[in-house]
Amino acid sequence: MHKTHILLPMSFCSFSTLTLALALTLFSNCSHENSIEQNKLSVNFKGDAEIEVGGPFVGAEFHHSYMIPQRISFFYPVANSIDRSQDYWKRDTSFVAEWFLKIGAGQPEAIGRKPVEFNLTPYSVEFFDRKSARDINVAYHFCSEKPAMVVTYRIVNRLNKNEVFEFDTRLFTSIRTCHTFRVVDRAEVIGDSASGTIFTNFAEADARMAQVFITNAGEKPVAVILGESGLPYARFVYRRAMVPGDTLNIVQIIGSAKQKESQALVGYLLENFQTEIEQYEKFVNEQAFQNNVLKTGDTRTDHSIAWARAEMEANAHYLDGEIVPMPCPAEYNFYFTHDVQVSDLAAVNYDLPRVRRDLDYIIRHADKDLVIPHAYYWKDGKYVTEFASSDNWNNFWFVQVTAKYLRHSGETDFVAKLYPYLSVCVERALLTQEADNLMWSYRPDWWDIGHNYGSRSYMTILAIKTLRDYNFISTVLGKNPEKVTEYVILADSMQTALVDKLWSDELNYLINYNDDGSQDRHYYIGSLLAAHYGLLDAEKQNQLVQTAKAKLVDEKVGIYNAFPMDFHLLGDFYKFVGNEVGAEYYYANGGVWPQGNAWYAMALMANGERQAAAEFIVRTMSLHGIMNGPNGQPAYYEVRNANKENPAEYGTVDKPNFLWAGAWYLNSLYQLYGVTENDWNISLDPYLTTGQEKCSFTLFVNGYPVLINIKGRGENLRSIEFDGRKVNSAVFPAEMPAVKVAEFVLGQPEEPYLKSTTAILNFCQYSDNNLIINLRGIVSQPNKTVVISHGRPKKVSLNGQPLTEGLKIEKGNGGYCTTITFNLKFSENKLNVQF
Repeated sequence: MHKTHILLPMSFCSFSTLTLALALTLFSNCSHENSIEQNKLSVNFKGDAEIEVGGPFVGAEFHHSYMIPQRISFFYPVANSIDRSQDYWKRDTSFVAEWFLKIGAGQPEAIGRKPVEFNLTPYSVEFFDRKSARDINVAYHFCSEKPAMVVTYRIVNRLNKNEVFEFDTRLFTSIRTCHTFRVVDRAEVIGDSASGTIFTNFAEADARMAQVFITNAGEKPVAVILGESGLPYARFVYRRAMVPGDTLNIVQIIGSAKQKESQALVGYLLENFQTEIEQYEKFVNEQAFQNNVLKTGDTRTDHSIAWARAEMEANAHYLDGEIVPMPCPAEYNFYFTHDVQVSDLAAVNYDLPRVRRDLDYIIRHADKDLVIPHAYYWKDGKYVTEFASSDNWNNFWFVQVTAKYLRHSGETDFVAKLYPYLSVCVERALLTQEADNLMWSYRPDWWDIGHNYGSRSYMTILAIKTLRDYNFISTVLGKNPEKVTEYVILADSMQTALVDKLWSDELNYLINYNDDGSQDRHYYIGSLLAAHYGLLDAEKQNQLVQTAKAKLVDEKVGIYNAFPMDFHLLGDFYKFVGNEVGAEYYYANGGVWPQGNAWYAMALMANGERQAAAEFIVRTMSLHGIMNGPNGQPAYYEVRNANKENPAEYGTVDKPNFLWAGAWYLNSLYQLYGVTENDWNISLDPYLTTGQEKCSFTLFVNGYPVLINIKGRGENLRSIEFDGRKVNSAVFPAEMPAVKVAEFVLGQPEEPYLKSTTAILNFCQYSDNNLIINLRGIVSQPNKTVVISHGRPKKVSLNGQPLTEGLKIEKGNGGYCTTITFNLKFSENKLNVQF
């Protein structure tokens, strides 16, 4: 959740009263096996799936569509968990509980350890286990303000006679500590038969002397049985004679808290658990459907968008007194700066307050030398911060996200507060810039594993973009002109070195080198960012994209993380630890990651292949595309198995409901529909896919949410209107006044308009056949300005002087495209195009 919650004793935290408005017709033509219900976020699925759901304080992890979780994660008072696995890669074989159902004089039946049908949202799951004698529905929901989840069991008698039903649940309440994952199985277990509650108290300081509690808010148990000392568990037995069609309604509230809070907390939850659930789910749904929009007109795509938005809200948990974004509902119970920042690359388009909070959180957790955190978590009895090293990608992303925030918000005061931290990020990152003007790193590509120092395309690409974003921020704030001049030269030199030294004419790709000077002949996804950032000429950009298509892309599941997939044979060379790189086609060793899919889609867009990008996004990145793929399931995942040689593995996912997977999907859609950011401004280059009639989305510009409406057909814009007033620029000016609605109509241009420019746009206006463009930037900064018009321009002047060089005028089906290239002569420049 985007709200910051300071946890107070027993009052915890409070939400505003939220109104739910759901207006979406969903997935009208789904298959029988997997369907999206009308007017709901919920997806019905029948098949093998890995599931993670959760709320601010508790999360649960399931494998193979089993009803019993493999893990329960508690985030309050600290991040402890119930997890009985002994091997991470085999964690699907252990369970946190045992359930047995006995009907009449029959033998007890083990329940919950077989795949069943389920309904899923990012914040809840309901399972359906149906047999001729009984139905069992088990649902998991989560509280908004209190540290608990609610498990409901509905057991229905389907016999044609009266019978006694007995249901026996046993939750193993030993916990594991955060990070070290140490088992804590010594506890004091206390039972309260009157309320049907069992408290398990732990004395260990590294578990924060937490308590696990289970209480009953529905059918009262006939037996409350405490686990033996040293092997704690909470066992409840429910028994009742049931007539045909009768239902046994069991409600277990499971949570973790400080021991002194337990009595009052359980009392509150017994009375208010339903309100807690409704409040949380209303909040998430409001963010998914109501607060700002992205509507394409396609029901499946619009549902995928809503799911991604909901997922970004639901993946936020308690950590040291605040609710902060975390990677997933039940695993990775840490704060990772990287995951937050790459998610904010999408959120900056539609949720500036979220991005501001995240940036502020990062600097609040920096050290005294202004070094930003890499991660923040509870470990061994205290909160621990890992700080970003000099070759950590967080240094780059922090600058890039801040630059995006400044472009979208115009909030210079807050960015000035961030500026000292940005400067340190750039200075520290450049510590691994070597004499060849390339960035060197120990890890291959974007990975956080491996140890082999060499020049890296990915890190060099990020460095170039980061330096230029830092220059933009410095220019807007009027700071560090000497550094700006230095970094302009450095970024240009690094771009030259990137192509001269890391481009392989043999492989037609940007590659890396190893510490022994040998060429690393792997193809990595990080190189695709060079196309997205515009760092290659048109020929090499096309070669890069076509090589990725040929070597890395599996059209059914996405793009391989790397190729060839032989890293499991190179453990000693790259100094991997154990099997952390993964098997062939999996994890880092050729698995499919959401950022790779996004970077490939963005590279296609940069290469002019927008329809191909749209189809790739739908097929491999949207929720319904993932569901309909090999071994598909409803999940924005961390990583997907690409082993097409094994049908049982091909397309399976790990860590579903992953924060930045949904974010990369949203980011890709915003760019597909035309939101374009260069180093200096935001513009719109609208696009509608084949057969699409219109698109609407919220875009923050200069701090205001603008509803963008796109319609029409064509490569150019027929007209642009802001609140009904005609304008002549697809580039948003830096100090644009508040606008509620911006209409972009594709077609033959009625009047000339500014399509793009590589400078800050102060204003653009068309009057008396003159398009006047006022630009701001760095003296001597190269500029490329593109103007679209119905007729051929007669004259171009810069600061009152005719421009005769650097002009390229081309006539196409949609009119004239005039490209003007020049160097800025002053910090403020006036360009005039006469018609």
